Amino acid sequence: MLLGTLISLSYLVTVAVLTYDIIPVDENTQIRLQGVVDGLDSRGEGFAALIDHVQQWEGSTQAVRVPNIQSLLNNPQAFRGNLFEVSGVIELVETMPAPWAGVDELFVRDASGNVFGLYVVGQTQLSPHHTLKTPAVFYKTMSIEGHDNQLRLYPTFVTAQHVLMTSANSSSLPSAILIIPIACAVAFALYVFVRMTKSKKDRIRQPMIQAHEVLEVASENASDLPDNPSEALATLYARSEESE
Repeated sequence: MLLGTLISLSYLVTVAVLTYDIIPVDENTQIRLQGVVDGLDSRGEGFAALIDHVQQWEGSTQAVRVPNIQSLLNNPQAFRGNLFEVSGVIELVETMPAPWAGVDELFVRDASGNVFGLYVVGQTQLSPHHTLKTPAVFYKTMSIEGHDNQLRLYPTFVTAQHVLMTSANSSSLPSAILIIPIACAVAFALYVFVRMTKSKKDRIRQPMIQAHEVLEVASENASDLPDNPSEALATLYARSEESE
């Protein structure tokens, strides 16, 4: 009963810590996004607007859909500022220079093999090969030259570090959460110890009762012996002769 309660509490606390309320961009942010130019590897007023937005994510939660990458590439202006859930394996991590200090630029490959750019507001301390999953706002498409000197078009998104779930921070949960499974393990170990101790006492109780009965019988037989040691010895000897 106690173990089940502790496990349930651990789940509820974990969900409370890792769940964040997010809201779509407001009208003011949409206005600031109107000057965004797709295809260029550049960041301006629209980028600053999305940074301001994701830093204030709070309010009512809404359902988050997975983006269709090809649709974003074909018609980016139709989805600009839309909220999506993106996930994948990190291929590259770079820290943005001024005036975007405090923002990390990630390139992520999703389960279908598509690569997208993800700007994370806040220090992530992430490295390649970590997996991630996060709500993010679509920013624009960028044409970026790869290692093979070929230009490729990528969709880019903006998110905040405090809503990012990764294989890195999933192994470094707050200590308050880590205490709960430890407490469960200790409670289980204590339960096993008590059961083992009780079983051991049950096994040795019967021989102890038999020894006690033997002592009582011996005490009763010895109560009629003379107080004098020599006479008592003689009496015992005589009784042994009679029993033979």
